[in-house]
Amino acid sequence: MSKIIVICAVLSAFLLSKQFIPTSDAIFIVAYPAYICLANAICFNSNELALSRNNDEGKGGAVDSLGHGQFMGKVAFTRYMIGFQVVTVLFPLSLVAFAPLEISGGAISPLVLLLAQIATESLTKYFHDVPRFLTPVGFNAYRLKSLWHWVETAYLVVPDNHPWYYVGVTLSGMNLVMWSYNLFVFLLLRSLPIYFDKVYTPPIEMAYTLVPIPKSRQH
Repeated sequence: MSKIIVICAVLSAFLLSKQFIPTSDAIFIVAYPAYICLANAICFNSNELALSRNNDEGKGGAVDSLGHGQFMGKVAFTRYMIGFQVVTVLFPLSLVAFAPLEISGGAISPLVLLLAQIATESLTKYFHDVPRFLTPVGFNAYRLKSLWHWVETAYLVVPDNHPWYYVGVTLSGMNLVMWSYNLFVFLLLRSLPIYFDKVYTPPIEMAYTLVPIPKSRQH
């Protein structure tokens, strides 16, 4: 088990010790990664074509990072990632750790969903590009619901003059805006077009028009 998954599990246990998440979120955390795994195995032949190609090229089966590595080393992307780590992970975790539950409770479900996404991304790094890309897209889209709920609960906290009140309101709003931008701009408009390259993302010929079943095993 990788260190990333262990860390995500420990942090999730800490968050859930504070407050349970909705049943629908718990179901999604189990069902969506299962869907990703089944899609990779059944519809995309467990990414055999790309993995064998990488082995032939002496890469040891290694798969490129998000956007086939085109963002790695870019100053803007590094700052983007650091900003997200601080505002969407470090600050909300600190809020849950130190603020009263009535103020920090709304942040728990988005954080658990985010940790589940990080763990799933770690597990799917050798998957075909389609299910691999669907991991952040699906989690990000679903998490917007809980982020909106966090914003609503943050504004309804009483009394509104509590020192942590303004922190909770600010963080909830920033997280909703940042994750909305990440989904609708960075992932869908900036990152997705990169995967249209058939050399980097080998297409799978399907046997049926509406059902994603490959015609034959590809080697």
